[in-house]
Amino acid sequence: MFDVIHIGTSGLLNHAKGLRVVGNNLANVNTPGFKSSQLQFANVFDQNAGSSPQFDRSGNPAQTGSGLASLGSQVNFRAGLSQGTGNPLDLAIDGNGFFAVKRGEALLYTRSGDFGFNDQGILVNAAGDHVQGMDAGGRLSDITLAGMARNPAKATAVVKFAGELSTTVATPPIDTSVAGITILDANGADHPVTLSFHNDGAGAYNITVKDAANATVATGLIRFAAGAPVAGEDALTFSYAPAGMAASDVKLDFSALVNLPSSAVPIRALSGDGYAAGVKTDQSIGADGVLTVQYSNGQSATGARLALADFVTEASLAEAGGSAFRLAEGATVNYGYAGTGGLGKLTPGRREGSNVDLAEEFGNLILMQRGYQASSHVISTANDMIQQLFEMKGNR
Repeated sequence: MFDVIHIGTSGLLNHAKGLRVVGNNLANVNTPGFKSSQLQFANVFDQNAGSSPQFDRSGNPAQTGSGLASLGSQVNFRAGLSQGTGNPLDLAIDGNGFFAVKRGEALLYTRSGDFGFNDQGILVNAAGDHVQGMDAGGRLSDITLAGMARNPAKATAVVKFAGELSTTVATPPIDTSVAGITILDANGADHPVTLSFHNDGAGAYNITVKDAANATVATGLIRFAAGAPVAGEDALTFSYAPAGMAASDVKLDFSALVNLPSSAVPIRALSGDGYAAGVKTDQSIGADGVLTVQYSNGQSATGARLALADFVTEASLAEAGGSAFRLAEGATVNYGYAGTGGLGKLTPGRREGSNVDLAEEFGNLILMQRGYQASSHVISTANDMIQQLFEMKGNR
């Protein structure tokens, strides 16, 4: 009977372990990226139970059950529910792959994509782990905003114009003037200039560029044929050197002008490629995993690209806490980018929640309770039988 007590005790101990696993799952029902686990049970056999071996009808040693054992917990890696957060730095992986993060010197892997920049400008998750990016050479490194706080000014290099020039040659000649054209220097400072077009007839127009002091900056000639600019003669390029600044080339592009008998659309500047200096106003991570920073001058710049990790089998991962996993001994990992090489795509502004199924876990909770209760009854019954045996001995 004492071996029956050991069997019942094994049931108590292992169902208590199972209850701990179920309790841990339920406690982490709202933990982003958490993966639920299930304790694996196995029965135990003693081929020669008791002092005298027993044999079955075939003459083989009889196998007698010796209780319950646990084989450890198995992690369920199915994807959790995708949750919207509104944070442009949060990411959910739609498909295969794990984020690579660094905790101290250890490289870990997680599906939890609740990201943000810390006070050092390094991208981290909620646990403080450093999110890893990958360069073209396959090297992993922290994703950082270092060197991206400001966007330097750019001097104007091209100004594109649109509108209509009249083919009519007036007497006395009347030049077409266009004011309010802005050229930016290398420091982002504005320098207004004025253009005048003098019709020389036969589709030829002399252009004069003057600065705010009415000093001539540049002159040139453009030509039209059949109402359209002649290729190679549809622009004016000159070297512009505002006071105290180094000279830079500026191209005035008139390829979008048209030449008509009557000009109803005034000439205007469509665009210029210069801009003033700007400071960082926002940052986001795109579906391709590339960090993008926006600046106050309307410009943007790209930074590092997130790395995703892929494994041959889920057995390559072992739990490390904080919704993260470490690489098991002897396992291998491959790195790549989102949407390539079988890796999933990224969904910005969302994160993956826990994959705990409440209905399933409450069912498991009842099973653990009943298993524990049944094991305790086995022990109680075996104890009663032993007590009866002692009483029989005492009554003799």
